[in-house]
Order: sequence, then structure tokens, then C-alpha cells
Amino acid sequence: MLPLLQTLLTASAEAAGESGWLQTVYATLFDPAWNQEHASTIWLVITGVLVLTGIGLPTPEDIWLTLAGFSAYKQAGDQFVWYYFAGAFAATTVAILIGDTGAWWLGRRFGFGIRDRVKIMRKLLTEKRLRRVQGWFDNYGSWTVFLGRQVAGVRFVTFFSAGTMRMSWWRFMLFDFLGCLVSIPLWLTLGGLASIYGREWLEKASRTVGGGMLAAAVAALVVFVIVVKVRSAKRAKKDAEDIEAEIRLSARGEATPPESM
Repeated sequence: MLPLLQTLLTASAEAAGESGWLQTVYATLFDPAWNQEHASTIWLVITGVLVLTGIGLPTPEDIWLTLAGFSAYKQAGDQFVWYYFAGAFAATTVAILIGDTGAWWLGRRFGFGIRDRVKIMRKLLTEKRLRRVQGWFDNYGSWTVFLGRQVAGVRFVTFFSAGTMRMSWWRFMLFDFLGCLVSIPLWLTLGGLASIYGREWLEKASRTVGGGMLAAAVAALVVFVIVVKVRSAKRAKKDAEDIEAEIRLSARGEATPPESM
């Protein structure tokens, strides 16, 4: 990944005085030759992150799938070549299924007790998410795995819970793969569309509002997403603390003997 970043930074520095750094970045990212030259690194990063996302890495899976569609179109020479997209689908699906299997295995091997031993698991397996997924399992059974694959934010909880419920690996893989058949082609298609129209839109936006303003807007969006994530984490922590307090009060009430008449 470092050579990839170094290439981008070097290219930006060389042409910054001529066309502006944003235009240089556009030219590099949207260059089919550059994408073909760095194809192995690009796909290693995409599939590696997708595997880690499956076992709890807090990064949006959909962004990496969109990037996969973008890369497939660029590496095919700025045209739709079906076997490039078929390869992208195969690579991302295998990576996702491996990561999801990791979440399923953690649930099967350690159960919900892992929340008391590993701090990050308390953040991933919040009471609110667990109740939501449990309701799905009660209503939809194994199809909950299919549903969980479509909903960002509860994928890890869904697959972990499937493991704790002793769902067989073959059944888990079947419904997870069915979910991949729906979600992955959608994001690959969006990535292909971004590859076709994205540069034109970005260049038009940078000319209209200026490169600095566009960069500031992107930075503001990133900050906004971070703030939302932090606030969501705080709310989830408060919900968990409230539930634990209710449990302690309930247990204390049950332990208190009734007053004699």
C-alpha cells in the first residue's frame, strides 16, 4: 500500500504547479494505465480490508466494494469487460465470506461471554444491536443471515449471533452467499458508474467551487461522519449501562425477602 501512496504523492508534487494538486490526483486515480500497473496492490488492499471488516474492523464495507467496481472498470481499459467484473465479484465474495466465517467462528467458539473479556467486543456487540438481531432470528430464522448482509452496522453482530446459536457452517455459508448475490453486484455497478462519470463530476465541481473549497467540503464530510460515529458509540454505551443498571436492580429486588405480614 505504501508504494501506492508514494506514487500518488510524487505525481501530485510534480504537477501541482501546472494543473493543481486535485486535478493531478484525479488524473492519476482515473488513469487506466496507472490502475493496471498497480492492480495487484489495489486488489490485495481491497480483499484484505474486506476480510478484516468481516471480523469486526470498523470500516464501511460498501466503500471497498465500490472501489472494487471502480478498479475493475479502469483495469479493463475504461470499458465494461464481463470477466473483469466476474473476477471482481469472485475476489470480493471470497474475501467477505472468509471474514464473515471469522465472525461466525468467534460466536460459536466463545459465545457472548467474550464481551466480558475483550473490550472491543462490548463496543461491537451492543445490547441494542443484539436485541435487534435476536428479533430477526425469532421472526425470520436462517434468513436473518441474508438480511444482515444487506444492513450496514449489524453484519458482525448477525454473523456472531449465528455462531452462538450453533447454526451449521454450510447453512450459514448458503444464506450469506445468497446475500452476496444481491449486495455485491449493486456496489460493483456503482463503482463502475463512478469510474465512468466520477472524474467529470469532480473536475466540474473543483472548477465551480475551487479546489480548496472542494477539499474543505470533503474534510467537513469526514469530520461529520466521525462525529456521528462517536455520538452513536456514546449512545450505545449509555444504553448498555442503563440495561446493566436495570439488571442489577432487578437482581437486588429478587434477592430481598418479602416482608412478613
